[in-house]
Amino acid sequence: MKRIFKKIYISVICISTLMACEVVDFDLQENPNLLNPTSSDPNFLLNELQFLFQDIMGDMILNTDDVMRYESLTGTYNDEVDPDVLRTEWERYFEALSIARVIETQAASDPGLTFHNAISKLLLGYLTVTLVDYNGAIPFSQAAMSEEFPNPVLDDGADLYTMVLADIDQAIIDINASTNDVTNDLFYNNNRDRWEAFANSFKLRLLIQTRLASGEVGVADIQSQINALLNSNIIDTEAEDFQYNFTAVNEPESRHPYFVRGYLSGFSQYIGNYFMFTLRFSKNVIDPRIRYYLYRQSDVDPFSGPPFLACQGDPEVDFCFVGDQYWGLDHGETRTGRGDNFLRTVYGVYPGGGTFDEDQFDRGANTVNSGGAGILPLLTSSYIKFLSAEAALMLNTNGDPVTLLEEAIRNSMNKVLNFGNVNSSLEPTAADVDAYVAEVIANYTAATSNEERLDIIITEFYLAAYGNSIESYNAYRRTGFPSSIQESISGDVNFPRSFPYSDEEVNLNSSISQKQNTVRVFWDTNPEGFIN
Repeated sequence: MKRIFKKIYISVICISTLMACEVVDFDLQENPNLLNPTSSDPNFLLNELQFLFQDIMGDMILNTDDVMRYESLTGTYNDEVDPDVLRTEWERYFEALSIARVIETQAASDPGLTFHNAISKLLLGYLTVTLVDYNGAIPFSQAAMSEEFPNPVLDDGADLYTMVLADIDQAIIDINASTNDVTNDLFYNNNRDRWEAFANSFKLRLLIQTRLASGEVGVADIQSQINALLNSNIIDTEAEDFQYNFTAVNEPESRHPYFVRGYLSGFSQYIGNYFMFTLRFSKNVIDPRIRYYLYRQSDVDPFSGPPFLACQGDPEVDFCFVGDQYWGLDHGETRTGRGDNFLRTVYGVYPGGGTFDEDQFDRGANTVNSGGAGILPLLTSSYIKFLSAEAALMLNTNGDPVTLLEEAIRNSMNKVLNFGNVNSSLEPTAADVDAYVAEVIANYTAATSNEERLDIIITEFYLAAYGNSIESYNAYRRTGFPSSIQESISGDVNFPRSFPYSDEEVNLNSSISQKQNTVRVFWDTNPEGFIN
């Protein structure tokens, strides 16, 4: 697994009126009392919370890329999704929780912090449900209060979802009631209309995410609630997309993690063959996004040695080499590290800020590229359209599923094909996009069951969600699609329906016992063996 173990930050709060600084240790899970609501600068705290948010979400995505075949899984599921995989994310989540509580305390006595608190609630809520989606029940109500609760108990995942849904409603009220801006809004630059659109879209996402268990989160009429949200201010344009923007700055490190991993030295990972095959060969029309998503470093024959790929002729391998110089590995392939680091396909210009593929066939580091100025696409207009198409098909909510599907694909195409200031004769044309959309819609129209139609919707969602494997992971557990997704060539069927708890938390907290990866989160009501 691609683990990025970051140090717990020692943050400095500067009180400008006194021209003095207070050093505060933010290792909040061990000593949360170091955050003092009466002396902490709320703008500083919110800025730190925003940074923690993107950092945690980015790491969670890296942890799931190989599980969801965007990268190759080069071991067993249990090896890759082991008890230390979420160690850092777990620590940083409780740091974020403690900060959010301080902001809430400050806002209770200062109406000028209403907007701060609304943003804080939304960010913490997003982190909370993400941890629930990965771990199930987690400590919350007693967490980050070590002196009072040294062994915080687990809160039920459905209860936390219910809480977050209520917090979203309150955040929307507070956004519209607030008058003071925040000093540094890293997402929407104090645009309240866009924060409201995000909040409504976040709620829509949670309702569809829990559609198999909506009663557990107190939703009696999910259809009406979704329809109300569809008629509200939601993310439906690229300008409203909820994303984090990286830069090309390397000190401090501010570049997209994909760029750092793929362009600074030999690429230590492999792009998944299933993902590359689906983009390049699964349809009559090549996916127009492929040259933005992926960059091929070499046109060397991968079987020419010394040796580069060991899978040639192996009957257990599905792809081995996809073709057209798309050089990766199958899902579950363990024969790695064969001197091909500078020959493998790497991340492209979208979303990692790398290189647009113009058949350069050169090391990524040698190319003209975006220097890591990529994005973390968290909740975009295309994602909302795909989710809306799923709801329209499966819950009979407002909208025509096939129309929503087409809008979702086109929104994704527009975002990707206009990314990175590409100027190349190999850029896809409007006709290329139209041909791709026409083939998908024709397949949808020819489908004879809702299961087949949902498979098409989620497969296209999977392709559009490159750079955010959290969405794919959730959709796969919820629907079982894409049905074509490659199973491990090793025969490993222990797909992680959830992730284990942080080993450090289990060792320190007597209220928590380690869980197996086969344990399903509350909204995953599908049977054992449903997915592999």
